[in-house]
Amino acid sequence: MKQCVVISELYYPEQNATGFILTGIAEGLAEKDSVNVLCAQPCYNQRGIKAPKTELHHGVDIRRCWSTTCDPKQIRGRLLNFATTSLSVGWRALFSIKRGDKVLVVTNPPLLPFFVRVVCWLKGAKFVLLVHDVYPDVFVPLGLMKSSHPLYRMLSWVNGKLYASADRVVALGRDMERLVEEKSQGGAHVSVIPNWGDVNVITPMPKTENALLQKLNLTDKFVVHYSGNHGRTHDLLSIIEAAKLLEDERDVHFLFIGEGSGKAEVVARASELELENVTFCTFVDRAELNTSLNAADVSVLAFKKGMAGISVPSRLYNLMAAGKPILGVVDNNSEVADVIREAKLGIAVSPESPRNLAEQILSLRNDGDLRVKMAENSRNEAVSKYSYDVTKQQYRDLFDSL
Repeated sequence: MKQCVVISELYYPEQNATGFILTGIAEGLAEKDSVNVLCAQPCYNQRGIKAPKTELHHGVDIRRCWSTTCDPKQIRGRLLNFATTSLSVGWRALFSIKRGDKVLVVTNPPLLPFFVRVVCWLKGAKFVLLVHDVYPDVFVPLGLMKSSHPLYRMLSWVNGKLYASADRVVALGRDMERLVEEKSQGGAHVSVIPNWGDVNVITPMPKTENALLQKLNLTDKFVVHYSGNHGRTHDLLSIIEAAKLLEDERDVHFLFIGEGSGKAEVVARASELELENVTFCTFVDRAELNTSLNAADVSVLAFKKGMAGISVPSRLYNLMAAGKPILGVVDNNSEVADVIREAKLGIAVSPESPRNLAEQILSLRNDGDLRVKMAENSRNEAVSKYSYDVTKQQYRDLFDSL
């Protein structure tokens, strides 16, 4: 019997963005087709939970393979998780994938798609690659590799061949589509399918009723809010430097919610500057996400320079679902900047420009009417273009076309 096979390091009960998104894709496909999932044990937000090796959940047959679950905040631990997951899940794929199956695999960890590609070729299965991060390009903004290095050029060529060999490549944004086509020299069959906002669960709510702001005693502040992964690819230091520039504006407060490998550096910098207008909180359970995302007057997305096309943050669409004006600290040619400009739901600021960021924060604080209009545009755009129902149908259409 032909089936859809979804392969990802992260899956339910993992609640980080990748786990949540891949779970939604698989369950959406399972409403029409037989779907099997190959994944690892939770190793991010739900690290420490021991999930069953096999499980039927919302119509999806899940097979969790053995892998290490080291702390992903440490590069050494993350690399070990990548290696063991790739080998374990790749080996299981050899016995799970059948001729005629339609296989979707995500690009993280970066070795796994290559194993799955070989298995699909051996078994005569369709191969769909979902690009969450473009390798090795993601290493360049981190300072771990230079684009002029021979190793970068070799890895870029290999990944280009992978894209060109796929029956379909799913890019999360138009900037990513351009990068994939460039690497594959036009040989990739690319479909742009963005992630979605949970518009039925994440809804705008009055700031005065926000339990988190009440707990933190911030209901009378103009709250600039960063929520989600505090990773090394995120330009969080620019937000901290903007907070320093605005420390005399007593009504402006910066709220960071989440965890990640880059958080320690940001906390240390805020402490070094002795900032009293910054609060750090840990990540929240998805059941509390609506309250968390609504704890803001303005929400910020921040990426380091050069990240355009390499990654598109799924949190963008949940911030839109919450009806927030969005400050995007992003490259001008990025998908985030395009969405902000097209829907007039916020302001895009170049990375590493804390003074400009501070100026834009003040301009939004001082223009309540503009914030209301941006908030309305944000929510409306999420409902009409970036809901789960819209994205689910796009994946169904893609799989039907194979």
